[in-house]
Amino acid sequence: MSRLLCAAIVLLIATSSYAADLASKKSEQTATTLLPRWEGFYFGFNRGFGGGVVDNNAGLISTNQNYNLFSSTTNRASGFIAGGQVGYLHQFENRFSLGFETDFQWSDLKASYQGQALATNPSFITNADTRTGINWFGTGRGRLGYSIGRLFPYVTGGVAYGQIQTIASPLLGSNTLAASSATQNRVGWVMGGGAEIAISKNLSAKSEYLYMTMLGANGNIAGATIPAGMPLMGSFGSSMMGVHILRGGMNYKYTGIDNIASDWGEYQPLLEGRIVDYLLAQPARDWSGFYAGVNGGYGGDIFRSNSTILQGASGNAAPLAAVSTTTNRTGGFLGGGQVGYNYQIYNRLVVGVETDAQWTGIVGQHEAISAENPAGSVVANEKFSLDWFGTTRLRAGLVRGDALSYFTAGVAYGGVSLNSNDYSGGYFANATTQTKAGWAVGTGTEYAITSDMSFRADYLYTSLSGISGPIYGFTTSSSNPLLGLYSTRSITNNIFRVGVNWKFGKTSDNNPIDMVSPIKSAPR
Repeated sequence: MSRLLCAAIVLLIATSSYAADLASKKSEQTATTLLPRWEGFYFGFNRGFGGGVVDNNAGLISTNQNYNLFSSTTNRASGFIAGGQVGYLHQFENRFSLGFETDFQWSDLKASYQGQALATNPSFITNADTRTGINWFGTGRGRLGYSIGRLFPYVTGGVAYGQIQTIASPLLGSNTLAASSATQNRVGWVMGGGAEIAISKNLSAKSEYLYMTMLGANGNIAGATIPAGMPLMGSFGSSMMGVHILRGGMNYKYTGIDNIASDWGEYQPLLEGRIVDYLLAQPARDWSGFYAGVNGGYGGDIFRSNSTILQGASGNAAPLAAVSTTTNRTGGFLGGGQVGYNYQIYNRLVVGVETDAQWTGIVGQHEAISAENPAGSVVANEKFSLDWFGTTRLRAGLVRGDALSYFTAGVAYGGVSLNSNDYSGGYFANATTQTKAGWAVGTGTEYAITSDMSFRADYLYTSLSGISGPIYGFTTSSSNPLLGLYSTRSITNNIFRVGVNWKFGKTSDNNPIDMVSPIKSAPR
């Protein structure tokens, strides 16, 4: 009897232990099935903006070596890019993922400067049209990331390749005409980082920063002196093409992101025409309340200016009239912060107001020197900068799951500076700093990664009214004073930025993020 009792006790203990072990495994599996698994093949598209600084140099000499010219310019590059990517990721149980991605991009990234001056005195006539940029590029990169719930931050680096083009047809002062063009394929390297967010089982959104550098283009240049027509020959080249790129896009994963249930079912009321039911459905997050955050990004556009210089007859000097126009690209980093308030109505609709203040390094610059021996020199040092700006905007958006997609519009204001020193038949200078107002419009997406914190990416187009002021100078031949006026067109910028927001007040969190548990595949 005692043996039977002991056997029963042992069996009971073993059965209880086995049941507890099964319960533990079931609990562990339940916990891990809530954690996304970033593994498999994917493809997608992207679009962004970027820029950098480009140097160009040229040297020419006449056939009899009695005339030579050296020219050097520095310009700011900026422009849009768009393209697509394909890749593969393998995820380990410690949450790290390792993979490879290749992408191919159309590009409008270029340094561009156009300047024309027409005058009654030939020594004041100048013309310059220089463009150096990337027509297309691609990269092949490794990716290493870490899964934090639906958020996947990563670093990336590898090889870059692309087509560099340089075109120039300057009339340097009134003494030389030269033209050149070169288009070459180059190889370099790229590195950066970003974050990807799973928005459904198969779709993810990404924001990414890349720094890419490649060798510039070089070739032969030909020209002639004016008016003698003496032929000139030489070479030209552009510096290393280094650009900063900020882009956003979407990926589609073939097999789906493990452990994320498909949530397209929430659109069923819309498909059935029940719009009110869709709007009244309770989303995962309540976005109502005050918030504050920080952001950083890159921006730029095209800067255009005009000037008029006049001098009356003085002694033996004839009256002078000169009119000039310039076009230059701008670009640079920016950073700042924002505060705002959201109010959620009809459960899915969110309206609110936001104001932000930004420091910027957005600059348009043209630094050039053309030394002609024995004719003389042409020197230009022109710099425009958007020192700071802010916006106050209304926001209206739609909630889907943990995401808030919105449109925004309002007023913009900022401080702009312009400094210019030019030498060509005369010396001209102007400097000013002014505060201007205008408008802003844009769109963006915010994704809640905790009950209080959200990740955001947005695009803004801002337009400030132009600036104007006096120009002072004198002629180099007779030192007669010159006086004129300059003005610019509207100061516009394309702003791409990412950031985080912190929401004040307690909010229930139905989807807490587990940042450390091992990740296992859900049962198939």
